[in-house]
Amino acid sequence: FYRNGPALMERNGQRYHHWFDGDGMVQQFTLQGGRVSHRGRLVRTSKLAAEQKAGRFLMSGLGTVIEDGPPGGGPDSFNTANTNALEHAGRLLAMWEGGSAYALDPADLRTLGPITWRPDLAQVPFSAHPKVDATGHLWNIGTAGKAMVVWHIDPQGRLVSLQLGESPFPGGMVHDMAVTQRHIVVPLPPVRLDFAQPVPGGGPRRFALVPGEPLRVLVMDKADITRRRVFELPPQMVFHVGNAHDQADGSVVLSYIAAPDAAFLDQGAVALMAGRVLAGAAAQWQIARLDMARGTARLQTFAGDVEFPRVDPRRIGLSARWLFSGAAWQHSTGAMPHPLLHGVQALDTLTGRVRRFDYGAQVVAEEHVVVPKPGKSGELDAWLLGTTYDARRQATVLNVLEAAHLEDGPIAQAVLPYGLPLGFHGNFTAA
Repeated sequence: FYRNGPALMERNGQRYHHWFDGDGMVQQFTLQGGRVSHRGRLVRTSKLAAEQKAGRFLMSGLGTVIEDGPPGGGPDSFNTANTNALEHAGRLLAMWEGGSAYALDPADLRTLGPITWRPDLAQVPFSAHPKVDATGHLWNIGTAGKAMVVWHIDPQGRLVSLQLGESPFPGGMVHDMAVTQRHIVVPLPPVRLDFAQPVPGGGPRRFALVPGEPLRVLVMDKADITRRRVFELPPQMVFHVGNAHDQADGSVVLSYIAAPDAAFLDQGAVALMAGRVLAGAAAQWQIARLDMARGTARLQTFAGDVEFPRVDPRRIGLSARWLFSGAAWQHSTGAMPHPLLHGVQALDTLTGRVRRFDYGAQVVAEEHVVVPKPGKSGELDAWLLGTTYDARRQATVLNVLEAAHLEDGPIAQAVLPYGLPLGFHGNFTAA
């Protein structure tokens, strides 16, 4: 079980302003014979190597401006490889938003270097949320300015194709994507990343929804991304998608988590770096039914405060009934344990019923992934595997829950003798 997230936040007395800016550290949990072993290593990017040599931060990040740094030599000059970790075709990929995927050795997490899928594609962005379908094919996007690329990697880790297109919202923040059997589906929230804008007093960069701009959803044909439609939905901030699938009538169904504003990107991730937690507006599950013939969309919203969505990996690109996520909610007393996620939940999209487990007021719940049980085929024939940070123990805990009996809580736990930095995303690989 691999996880990735920002870990190195300070050098020589200088601290990043924004949680998203830290250098990536991949965690590896090996479950074998009823025991768990753990190792973690920083991804040795060219950025990290240069800053270790200089003894200070050199490159600005998403939310932090570093003054008097050298000019960048392309996207990988800024690449922190801090967002996701996925083993595919024998290589462990550590991924970020705007540059290359870095290859790590799955045996010991040694950094092997940036991946260039073809000699002429060095530093072309390979985003942090690729999707691997049931046949082992990997699909991903990359964006830079007005350009958008679509990657197709085969199960052996070879480049099948790279298609170049244009973003319908140039310069916007694009974090996640989905696939169906026929389509690539990309939400484009109305947030522009203007890194040329000056930051008064060296404070954190500011982000907001652009007034008057909708949430766009770009749907492209996998075989030819010039065959596409752009749907305009009410303005919202979207970090993560759940899944997507094609329907018999030709429409596309997309599940995603949306917030009414960019408060977490703009303020929440900055407050965490200052040792504060800010309560923001709830992010909720939404399902959009996109009519490819008419260009219209219908939205269904499910109440709740959720993030870090997952589905049964066997259902990626296919219809999935159950959507899993981290969650936060008020207790019966009306009190919220804390503004971060403190539980996990399963949403039945057919009935709207929610099942959940609360880790408690002193625990932060991180992303939990779905691990199918060998020889089983049902979406609930699976375990949920994820980490929590327990403030009482000052330790990170690895948890295993039965997907079919989520509300009963963990059936197994491993308590590390230390706490790990809160991370973002990861994936499980069966031996």
